[in-house]
Parts: sequence; structure tokens; C-alpha cells
Amino acid sequence: MAGLRVVWVGRSQQRFVEQGVAFYRERITPFAPLELVEVRAAAHSGRDPAQALRREGEAIRKRLAPEDPVALLDERGRQFSTRELADWLAARRAASGRALTFVIGGAYGVDEAVRRRANDTIALSHLTLPHQLVRVVLLEQLYRVLSLQAGHGYHHD
Repeated sequence: MAGLRVVWVGRSQQRFVEQGVAFYRERITPFAPLELVEVRAAAHSGRDPAQALRREGEAIRKRLAPEDPVALLDERGRQFSTRELADWLAARRAASGRALTFVIGGAYGVDEAVRRRANDTIALSHLTLPHQLVRVVLLEQLYRVLSLQAGHGYHHD
């Protein structure tokens, strides 16, 4: 079955984010190959925000092959229950022989070209979450649904 990939903008700036990413990465890899890809954040201060978003968007799109299935994380996207997310993930992974790529934008979101490139737009919450925290929350949810699919007891309904 195809692996998972997460592309995000910028370096982790808080130690707890780095620890959370490492914690869930270690737990996910027995269930699925996981690749984490960091693209450089563009300087936003003193610049046109749209120009910075375009630069970040170009860096993201360079890491995506045309046939890669892509899910953009955005608070305006589709929300799932854990079981719905598990079903969605299983269907997406089965439909493609390629890694499913999740994209997390930077502090100002993503460029419209990235939004158009995405096959799906999903929300972890309708709340606006810091993009750094989204990394940890997404990885936790991926671990939760993969362990659910494998019959492990991590998820409790």
C-alpha cells in the first residue's frame, strides 16, 4: 500500500512541535512509510504577502509530481470524524500507487496555485490553528487512523 508524505512550510520553531513530530513519526512508520518534507518559508516582513505566498507555493509544487494525490490542510476544508477519516484515507491510499501527500501551508496559508493543485481540501478543525501545531495534530490523527485500521486499541469511540 502507498505511503504517506507531509509537505510543510518552514522549520519547527518550538521544541514541543519537534518532539511531537518525532513522537508520532516513530509510531506511524510501523504502519506506513512516512516522508516529511520541509520547504523554506519566504520572508514576509516588508514584502508583498502575495509574493511570499507565491514563492512558498512554487517550492511546494516543485515537490509534487503531476500524478501525486494531494490533500491540502485548510480550516475551510472538509471535516471528518476519526472513522470517516480512516475510510477516506484507506480509499485514497488504495486508489493510487503513489504516496498520499498532505500539504500544510505557512503562517499565511498557501498560494492559490497550491489550492488548485490539491485533489482534496481537509480541515482538522474549523478553528484557525497555528501551522506548526497542525503538524503534530495531523500526525497524531494519521497515527490514530492507521492504528484503527490495523485493529489496535489506540482509538476509543
